[in-house]
Amino acid sequence: MENHPKNTTSTRIKSKIKVCFKFIAEPTRPPLEGDLKQETHDIRNVLLAGAALIATVTFQAGISPPGGVWQSDDKLGHKAGRAIYSDQRIPFQIFLLCNTIALTSSSFLLLCLTFRYPYFLEVFIATISMMGTYGSAIYCVTPYESVSFRLIFLAAPVPMVIRVLIWVFSAVFYYKCPMNG
Repeated sequence: MENHPKNTTSTRIKSKIKVCFKFIAEPTRPPLEGDLKQETHDIRNVLLAGAALIATVTFQAGISPPGGVWQSDDKLGHKAGRAIYSDQRIPFQIFLLCNTIALTSSSFLLLCLTFRYPYFLEVFIATISMMGTYGSAIYCVTPYESVSFRLIFLAAPVPMVIRVLIWVFSAVFYYKCPMNG
């Protein structure tokens, strides 16, 4: 039996990796000119509605944390305007991290879905402004000693970094792979 190059283990592994990356990267790449079919628009509209809802809910949860805020200073050390929930340090940190990641993910999805469409610049400016507002709001309602803001600001771009890495890796591996035919 002749050892044909297409039947080698290495070629089969590369083929499986290519299929995996296509599965991950294909649905999330920016739209191409030929992709503008009605079905694609319907899916895009559903994703836009879902992302906008998630961004709205997570933004609101960040500026009005669960339990509300203290209304006045008291003798126990609570300060007016600080989150009541922040007294539970670890759960509050988990809440802020998860909420921030959800907000940045949904905001990034909104930007991806509106890219190359009219008024993208306005959506981009509004999104950046909203993130600034969110950051300053959680800074105001969070006691300085209860949360590591460095961790939150490191966690915020994680969804975008992962997506960009997937795009870059898939472009290098999948689209330039000699097995594509």
